[in-house]
Amino acid sequence: MKSLNKTILIFLVTILTFNLSFSQEKRKDSYKYSQELIETLSSYQKELIKKERKYLNKQRDAIRKTFSTEQKEMITDSTLTYSQKRNKIIASFSSDQKELIEKYDKRIDTIRKKFYNSLSETQKSLIKKKRKRSKKND
Repeated sequence: MKSLNKTILIFLVTILTFNLSFSQEKRKDSYKYSQELIETLSSYQKELIKKERKYLNKQRDAIRKTFSTEQKEMITDSTLTYSQKRNKIIASFSSDQKELIEKYDKRIDTIRKKFYNSLSETQKSLIKKKRKRSKKND
C-alpha cells in the first residue's frame, strides 16, 4: 500500500514538472514577430529595432520624471482600472509633457519608417501573416 502511494506521488510530481517545463518553453517561443521573420532580419534591421526600443524606454523614463504629485497619485489609485488611469493621466499632461512626447514620437517614427522601408516583400508578407493570425484570435 505504501509503495503504491509513493509510486502515485512520484508519477504525479513527474507529470507536474513536465507540464511546468513545457509551458515555460512555450512561453519563451512566443515572440512579437514569428521566428521565421526574425531569422530573415538583417543586422541593420535588428539595430533599428534595438534603437526603437531604446527610445521608447527613454521616452517612458523622461515622462515619468516629469510627473507631478497628482499624476503619481492617479497611478497609485487602486480604484481605477488601467485604461481609466491612462486616460486621466493623458488628460492631465502639461504642454511641456506633450512636447516631450511629440519629440520622442518623431524620432521613433523616423526609425519605424526606416525599418519599414528596409523590409523585403517576403518580410512584409510574414508580418501581414502574423497580423492576420493575431486578429483571428481577438
